[in-house]
Amino acid sequence: MADDGKPTQTGPLASLITEAQNGGLSVSFGEGVTKDFLLNADEFAYIERDCKAFKAEITKLQALARTISEQSDWGLGEATDGLTSANTVVSRFRSKANHAGLHTDSDDNLYSILDQHYKIVDDLQTLHHTIAQQYCQQDSNFAAEYNRLTANIEKSPIGTQMQVGVTTNPGLGKSK
Repeated sequence: MADDGKPTQTGPLASLITEAQNGGLSVSFGEGVTKDFLLNADEFAYIERDCKAFKAEITKLQALARTISEQSDWGLGEATDGLTSANTVVSRFRSKANHAGLHTDSDDNLYSILDQHYKIVDDLQTLHHTIAQQYCQQDSNFAAEYNRLTANIEKSPIGTQMQVGVTTNPGLGKSK
């Protein structure tokens, strides 16, 4: 924790999150350019919802990567005496899935890369939540709409089976 009671951030977007917590995050459209824009509570609510769903999917994929690295029988001839190439291939597959305690292990494996993605999505979620909370403190209409949406938000389409070429997001292209 920082001295002000706010958690100390360490992820890839730590400086932006800290700036948002302190109320110092701003948007610039360029020098001398002024733009009017409408801030919608639903955008914050849906981003947070989808970040949660995306993190759940990443966690599922990490479990699959762990299962791959721990698979005992690959059926590639690794149990055959003298077939060292099969053992080499199996050890590389295991190491590409996750750290498997082998000489072929590196941080360039599926589990570790997914972990990096998880941290980025987690930071995006934290950043948007922090900004939304700042707006809630300043704007009672925004707060009421944000709280209504987050209390009754529908399930994210992330992680659901989708037919290729068919969009199911009713919000795309929808005018307000």
